[in-house]
Amino acid sequence: MTSDLTAKLAERIKFFFSDANFSKDEFMLKEAANNDGYIEISSLLKFNSIKKLSTEMSNVADAAKTVETVVVSKDGEAIRRKDPLPDRNDSVERTIFVGNVPTEDDKLWGGEKEEKEEKGDEAPKEEAPKEEAPKEEAPKEEAADDDKATKEEKPKKTPPQAFNCTIDDIKASFSKFGEVALVRLRYKKAQPQLNLPKSAMGSVFVEFVSTESVAKATAAEAEEVKVGENVVVVKVMKDWLAENKKSKPNKKTFKKKEDRKGSNDEGTTDEPASAAAAAAADEPLKIEPLQWEKGCVIAFTRFPPECQREDIKEAFSAIEGVNADDIYVDYSRGCKDGAVRFSKTFDSITAVAAKFDKGEVKIKGEPCGSACVLLGEEEEKYWEEAARQSAERKRAFEARGGHKNRKKQRRN
Repeated sequence: MTSDLTAKLAERIKFFFSDANFSKDEFMLKEAANNDGYIEISSLLKFNSIKKLSTEMSNVADAAKTVETVVVSKDGEAIRRKDPLPDRNDSVERTIFVGNVPTEDDKLWGGEKEEKEEKGDEAPKEEAPKEEAPKEEAPKEEAADDDKATKEEKPKKTPPQAFNCTIDDIKASFSKFGEVALVRLRYKKAQPQLNLPKSAMGSVFVEFVSTESVAKATAAEAEEVKVGENVVVVKVMKDWLAENKKSKPNKKTFKKKEDRKGSNDEGTTDEPASAAAAAAADEPLKIEPLQWEKGCVIAFTRFPPECQREDIKEAFSAIEGVNADDIYVDYSRGCKDGAVRFSKTFDSITAVAAKFDKGEVKIKGEPCGSACVLLGEEEEKYWEEAARQSAERKRAFEARGGHKNRKKQRRN
């Protein structure tokens, strides 16, 4: 792998795992919550901007090792953030609204489209619905007039509006005020029934690394900012959210939430909902200490490939004097390291750990790596990390609707 490719992959990895992107990416938050903070590299290879650079897992793993903010799993198949997300989400305070961003019509709509530089700039792939034949025939003598009227009333295909600039163009225009963490392109959702495709709204959100940059970019004496040939409109995000809220009718609307299965990849968004959600989640992480007893955790440095929690429990159940129903397996499939903890310690727990450490007890027919009972400072760190992960899973769960969504599922 060339140094240039390594640098490009490293830049993408740094972006995806950054505070700005990671905190808003529902796909990555969900996968990390279910995998002890790790994102499988096989999942990252599905992201357009990474897939264009390489489809080799080893290349992504090698590039990630050069990024100081992430950690690569020992098996080289997953990546996680080195540090947890900040307790307080201040992304709204570090964001500005930018209007009058240049756009253009995609003249190839309906035909072969050119490949866009940014993922978010692609026009929707769905085709306009076909016209249905009228159920009743009009009288013959009026057919000509009716046909003419029908032709005039048929909605025409509207070409999608695309941004006439790239994310890098926007970053270049605002980097003079400070480091830009994220640019989120805004789009109107497609309306197939009206032959309206997904279209650029001509505005974006720019998130800086610091609030000082927001003050510089929105200061009254700030110099004129251009993106392409357009002089753009710049507003503090909080002010824009307040104005946007006032402009909407005071009426409750019920929208069906879409199931976003993939990552946004380039940080694009259809609505300002992500910023509003960030404002609602602007609370410190509430970590509740877990109640635990000393000497009841066995740590493993390597589990056999493709083993599951059930395989680990089965191995413990074969040991005399061990109640497999009394253990919690702190392990995610695909990772090699993990731990097994009991609700309370017992006299032979050190001997049980030694059986795994010496290879006397195997998992799926294979010996595991080293195994030992955690003691002292290592044990305290384990329980602190377990409490933090529990709090992060709870916050991510509540951010997605929590128990309200569960109630809806039960009612349906």
